Amino acid sequence: MGVPNALPKVSSRVMDVLSDIIGQVTPDASVSAGLDAAGEWCIAFEAPNGIKFNVVTKGTCWLRVEGEPAPIFVAEGDCFLLTRCQGFTLGTDLSLPPLSAQEVFSADQNPARVNEGGAFSLVGGRFAFRSKQAAHLFEGFPVVVHVRGDEPSAPVFRRALEQFVDEARFDRPGGRLIGERLAQIMLVEIVRSHLLSSNRPAPGWLRGLADARISRALSTIHAAPERKWTLSALSHAAGMSRSHFARRFRDVVGVPPLGYLRSWRMLLAFNGLKTTQKRVGEIAQSVGYESESAFSTAFRRVNNISPGTAQRKTGRGVFTERSDKA
Repeated sequence: MGVPNALPKVSSRVMDVLSDIIGQVTPDASVSAGLDAAGEWCIAFEAPNGIKFNVVTKGTCWLRVEGEPAPIFVAEGDCFLLTRCQGFTLGTDLSLPPLSAQEVFSADQNPARVNEGGAFSLVGGRFAFRSKQAAHLFEGFPVVVHVRGDEPSAPVFRRALEQFVDEARFDRPGGRLIGERLAQIMLVEIVRSHLLSSNRPAPGWLRGLADARISRALSTIHAAPERKWTLSALSHAAGMSRSHFARRFRDVVGVPPLGYLRSWRMLLAFNGLKTTQKRVGEIAQSVGYESESAFSTAFRRVNNISPGTAQRKTGRGVFTERSDKA
């Protein structure tokens, strides 16, 4: 699986932080029934649970998302993500009375067909996340992330999605691991595309990566999350005064520097408890807590469960039952 050409506007430091973040996000992913349509049509979809992703494999249509000011024209080769729990409509003519997606996809066929199909098709699925912190990482994304077919990341995204769909439909050895990695690849490509666009992200780590000084502080945190970081040390890494750094970090990332550090530590701890055999005390030390009691209190405050409970719970596989369509 190839990678896009050089990304001249994104430093290696930023990409290291991006790799770090995406590497901690283990999504539960499901593949939707595809859509094959023809003629004039319009379909209304209920709000998805999680991040919805689709690739248009043939034809063109319009996408309208509830609460967004204008519809988006999508064409063959385009990819789009819907990052909020908001209903949406797809169609050649959005003024038509929409069909219900539940009705269109009620038949036991894949892809679902409208007007016998043949002129338009898409495939896609959905990401959900196994922890609240992982889901919060994507709150800074726009409601719709549209990657046009001629953008550098689009071919990689399409190939990853095609293989992702293939792995989901056939129960082959290693399919779960491959599915998780492909899901992460698709997320990385979407973030790369958005970082290189002219669109300004909402406050969050994504905007932080695009800020030269704040990205230095993020890189410092991610390089050694177990260290006893202070506001002075992080402002020094960013090359700013303490007061200016504190204001700018909050404006750009949406939380104070030490609040971001705490959230990142909790995500690392959550994943460590789920994926390793380490004891709670070892996990606590690995994310900068000398006291297991203090760690447990912080963990419960963020996750609403104790570290021990989180460790005992088993995660679901990457390919869940098909629960959403298109």
